[in-house]
Amino acid sequence: MIQDLDIFLDYEKLVESFYDLGIDELLQQEPFQIAVQCRKQTDKASQLHESCGSLIFDWKEYEKNPVGRIPLRKNKLKEQDFSQICDIFKNTYIETLINSINEIHPIVRGRFMLMKHKTCLTMHVDKTKRIHIPIYTNKDCMMIINEQICKLPFGKTYLVDTTIPHTALNASKDPRVHLVFCLT
Repeated sequence: MIQDLDIFLDYEKLVESFYDLGIDELLQQEPFQIAVQCRKQTDKASQLHESCGSLIFDWKEYEKNPVGRIPLRKNKLKEQDFSQICDIFKNTYIETLINSINEIHPIVRGRFMLMKHKTCLTMHVDKTKRIHIPIYTNKDCMMIINEQICKLPFGKTYLVDTTIPHTALNASKDPRVHLVFCLT
């Protein structure tokens, strides 16, 4: 379900780049995600948000009337289309990191994802496995995968089988941030 990947990354340098680029501030607004990869044709103003949230379901419409089935997005997008590095990350350590991981595992739709304190995602399955790189986390943050509790401490890169039922929880008083990529 979760495998430590033997990839050399400078985790401290990653965190330094995260703060230097102001990503922590950008994550404070809904949907609490910032894209690091975008589609080729995406305009600069949309690069950091176009791939955030569900590419299939329209959760905003559902929240207006939360009964029945979750409505589908009118404009469905594909994970594999998000393969270009967003302009803000070009010539940074984050671009170096993406290129390093891409040599071993082709990745797309990379996003910094904030999970606020006292939150839980719905149980779900993803179309592909994910790579998770914790930026900041704590002992009270976890994933439940196939009813098994899994913790992902800082300082490692993890391949997570998210194609099976899973959720993520932040049962702490502090936020948690992961850099997450989809495998192709």
